[in-house]
Amino acid sequence: MSGLADQSADNALWDLILPSLKNAGPLGPSGSDGLETFSVRHLVAAVQHGATANEVNAYISHFSTQHKATVQAQINSDVEGFPAIFYIVGSNDDSIIRAFDKAGADLHATYGDPPVPLLAFAVINSKIIGRDTSSTIATLLSLGADEKSIPKPFYSPFDVDHPEDGPQEEIMLEYLQDARTAWYKRRSTRKLLSEALSITQRYYLYRASQLSKPTGRQKDVAARHSSTELFAIPYFLIGQNAATELLTRSFLRYMLRRQKHPLVLVFAGPSGHGKTELARRLGDLLSLDLNVSDCTIVTRELELFGPRKPYSGAAEGSPLNNFLAAHHGRKCIVFLDEFEKTTQDIWNALLVPFDNAGEYQDRRNLKTIDCKNTIWILATNALDNCITSFCKRNGAIFGTDNSTTRAELLDELTSSMKEKFINVFSAPLTGRISAFVPFLPFSSEETCIGAHKYLLELANEVRKPICITPGPHEHLLGNIRLSIRADATVCKIITRDYDPALGIRSLRKAVTDRVASLLDSEYLATHEIIAEGGPVEDYSVFVSDGKIKVKQISSRPDHA
Repeated sequence: MSGLADQSADNALWDLILPSLKNAGPLGPSGSDGLETFSVRHLVAAVQHGATANEVNAYISHFSTQHKATVQAQINSDVEGFPAIFYIVGSNDDSIIRAFDKAGADLHATYGDPPVPLLAFAVINSKIIGRDTSSTIATLLSLGADEKSIPKPFYSPFDVDHPEDGPQEEIMLEYLQDARTAWYKRRSTRKLLSEALSITQRYYLYRASQLSKPTGRQKDVAARHSSTELFAIPYFLIGQNAATELLTRSFLRYMLRRQKHPLVLVFAGPSGHGKTELARRLGDLLSLDLNVSDCTIVTRELELFGPRKPYSGAAEGSPLNNFLAAHHGRKCIVFLDEFEKTTQDIWNALLVPFDNAGEYQDRRNLKTIDCKNTIWILATNALDNCITSFCKRNGAIFGTDNSTTRAELLDELTSSMKEKFINVFSAPLTGRISAFVPFLPFSSEETCIGAHKYLLELANEVRKPICITPGPHEHLLGNIRLSIRADATVCKIITRDYDPALGIRSLRKAVTDRVASLLDSEYLATHEIIAEGGPVEDYSVFVSDGKIKVKQISSRPDHA
């Protein structure tokens, strides 16, 4: 035996519950001169009481401009014994965490003796607040939090359920010698961590351990273009390492050489494999507006861009035309979905904004619009056979640790994609493409994360308060805290319904059929009437005799 300290889990949990701070009023400068002293206590108290990310950003920005030294001196101070950043992570709000990070918050902060790292607190916080904290984990990792502060056996492999007390002690002995994981000596904290870690959180930790960190020059180039969040994108996606790697590479080369033409990318791969998700993450993280055009409903260029002045309808313009005009000279994203449904007429029309120094003529007034900073993404399924057949021949592309081999395989694949694209869409259009970005079939382990994604969506939906008022806001299945025991096992059963042709979205129906339907039946079996303001009811999803079961556990006095 290792002699790990034995303390009750309840005591350990209590140690990590943040004090409730008194709200000192709304954030914002005050006083006769329009200024007040920056107070990190005031700030974290406001966050505890519901301050928005915009309010936090405005408060920090104001004092960072006027009193930068004061902000830097206080941002990492303690409030009631806890580092201020613990309160921010406790809010479970990604945007507020990013605001504190930009102000200089220490993401390696610890609390207690032995010191519990911020990342471990973020995991355990899901038990404290009764809500999923996976997005917070991904945000911290994307900002540089050290995944090694949590012992590797907790998340590698990520698709295996651990014993209730965590990995076996003999496996963990070597980690007790590492100062970063000394907090693990408390058996009670180990138990809390094991109970709180979901399969998605384990996946994010595992993924972070596999990702290469950006070089100094890469970070410098991105910073000069206000695009450092580009490096955060892989932390939020399921799989698609090849796609995020090639996307990042294309962006960096484009920014490095300050191209005069727009960046034009082809996102190719089967439906439900993350093409739209990656575009949305790119827009969210880089704070870029995104226009999505459905190419299934356009066959002519005037349907996409609108008629030219003075023809009828020119004054209204089209959604895409008006979006480009509104973003004259600014960086933005245009996503042309299901591009294979378009015609030669549209391909020819796109040659102008793709080339010609990125200039485009507003159809409403014939004014020239600068589109060289527009990022064009052509999403298509036309290359599916090319990608899937390549992956069948070269399975090593999924998990090879040899970066040279992986790079060679990706170069070979993108060359094949380019040849196929020429055959389908013509050489002139292909000549304007900056890069081909392949979306590969998911591994069996990755499909488990997809199943858990929809389980989390179900849990978030039923956690909402009950509303019995008829109409659009009616919500009869609510006030439910849904826990998933042995989530890896549950997810593996759900993935039996996985359809590669539909991708991850095929698992939405599987969750509905295998879990949501059972929850509905268990909920309706209660004789109590449905009423607003009742106690939170606990339901558990688990596996028994190889089948998924849902059972009500209890009702708690706390309210939703």
